[in-house]
Amino acid sequence: MYELDHIVHFVDKPENLVEETKKIGLHTALGGKHEMWGTYNSLCYFGLSYIEFIGVFDQELLEKSAEIPYTLHDSYKKRHYTNGLTRLAFRTTTIKEDAKRLEKAGFEVDGPQQFSRVRPDGSVVKWQLLHFGKKDLAVDFPFLIQWEGTNEERFNELVKLGTIGEHSLGNLSIKEITYAVRDLSVANEWARVFQSDTVENEGEIKVLSPNCTITFKKSDEDKIAEVIIAGAEIEKVVNIEGATYKFQYS
Repeated sequence: MYELDHIVHFVDKPENLVEETKKIGLHTALGGKHEMWGTYNSLCYFGLSYIEFIGVFDQELLEKSAEIPYTLHDSYKKRHYTNGLTRLAFRTTTIKEDAKRLEKAGFEVDGPQQFSRVRPDGSVVKWQLLHFGKKDLAVDFPFLIQWEGTNEERFNELVKLGTIGEHSLGNLSIKEITYAVRDLSVANEWARVFQSDTVENEGEIKVLSPNCTITFKKSDEDKIAEVIIAGAEIEKVVNIEGATYKFQYS
């Protein structure tokens, strides 16, 4: 089973998003540094799924990381280091088996590899990443992540640390992520890879994951178009550094 883990949103200064999103009604907390990649982040959680506001503190390290195909940093490079919604990560508990299955299916696979970072309080968080893809893809697949510890353990720890907190805008959850794509067959490929059901309407295909819907809409460009967040007490559309977030009642 593959669930939405997080959405990567590149920004100039992740630390500024703590106060900026507070004005919207969101709780965002400082994350930490990825010393190996030259990036750092702040995090806005909705249950165990979250938006990662990520920035760069060492361009040279980032560019070195971007040399590895199918990584987040490769995606950012292909966008000419333009800020905004860049990539998704799906959560898994079978990352080693996933690597074997994807390689057998004809994908180029990198990983799984073990990573870690130090939180602001000095504690260490650990995870494994798996990147995969094929050459010249117009839309990158989500990369896969497997966290150390159970979901319950992670949730309780993040609440205790104050990383997960209440949003004043409401009891929010990430409901849907919309991709604009030139070729709708991308949706069917995602459904095959992640073993998901689909719902097809004119001009769009929805890929149904257990905790979020990924909607692909026919367009003349390829990008993540918007993130729809449900449970808001006030409906509104907010633009943050090249990204569109739509808050709905349900």
